[in-house]
Amino acid sequence: MFFFGHARAERKHLKAIEHFLGKRIRYGRDVLPEKTLVRLKEAKKLAKETLSWGTEGERRAEVLKRLETQYGDLLRTDKHHGRRENAEVALVAIALALGVRAYFLQPFKIPTHSMRPTLLGILNEPESRPPPAWPVRIFDLVWLGKGWHRAVAPKDGTITSVREGRLLGVIPWTTTEIVADGWTESVWTGLQQSREGGMKVRAGDQVKAGEILSNFSSISGDHLFVNKVAYQIRKPKRGETFVFTTDGIEGIESGLRLRGIEGSQYYIKRCVAVGGDRLQIKPPVLWINGQPAHDWACQRVAAQKDGYSGYTLGQTFLTGPEDVYEVPARHYWAMGDNSPNSFDSRGWGPVSPRNLVGKGAFVYWPFSKRWGLIH
Repeated sequence: MFFFGHARAERKHLKAIEHFLGKRIRYGRDVLPEKTLVRLKEAKKLAKETLSWGTEGERRAEVLKRLETQYGDLLRTDKHHGRRENAEVALVAIALALGVRAYFLQPFKIPTHSMRPTLLGILNEPESRPPPAWPVRIFDLVWLGKGWHRAVAPKDGTITSVREGRLLGVIPWTTTEIVADGWTESVWTGLQQSREGGMKVRAGDQVKAGEILSNFSSISGDHLFVNKVAYQIRKPKRGETFVFTTDGIEGIESGLRLRGIEGSQYYIKRCVAVGGDRLQIKPPVLWINGQPAHDWACQRVAAQKDGYSGYTLGQTFLTGPEDVYEVPARHYWAMGDNSPNSFDSRGWGPVSPRNLVGKGAFVYWPFSKRWGLIH
């Protein structure tokens, strides 16, 4: 039994050496000197020849000794070798992810409600009841992207400030801090979101112990993948949800600059018309080329059912039922499904083909009724 176990250990050692040498050959084929590659192949062949169970123990011991004396320098690695390999794997993974993002699928988050109810943006709603138990809250957050926010005054006091801060003072997670005499209550979301959720306390307010300072839920906007390949091989079609940049669209970027925002933004809307189409809006119906839009998605909006409000008149273009607008050649007309609350082509005009990013493809999170292919 001793000799059998010893032989098995030697064979396992030789197999590990053969595997290691093979990996060095594969990884260094394009960078190692030819002489080094030849020696690696010789050592690998020598180790492999002794792996059969018929090889005598003396022969295995002889080969192990020869590998150590003749090829020992090839069997040793510096202490940074493993870290370098891990770094290479990480870099390859990052490169693949960036390649997919750049050329195939780009993740995108819906920030507003211009496409509601087809796609949902960030929604903050006041709640009348306390948040549910922690297991339910964790499930809501992971599965539905829904967070619960509640703050209660621990003591009587005067609110000295309501401000944005960082989690625990340093972690870059925006919080709302309600500061009073000797105590601070935090809400794990930004000040604007807290105000949208119904928080009304302000500096100077007198509060009592147990008074509810904030109580609301926050639903994350839909996260989706944008198909960046589609418009490389074809043009956008009527009725598709598409993403584009605001670069050069002065009606959008001038407003952004007034808010201190520089650079292009991503917008997501529905492409309701293409170059050459003649448009009218006779609320609640969008007309294209003298007849009601026949695309299913446009008819769904015009039907004013299931949360859709119908199409409404614009402020810059299509401001009256008799107004007609012809989309310039090779351009696209973008409108939100939530027409009364959408800042779209009715305000700033058509989308140029150079602004196209891709077709809205798939909502991957949260796992709500909107999860899946975008229609």
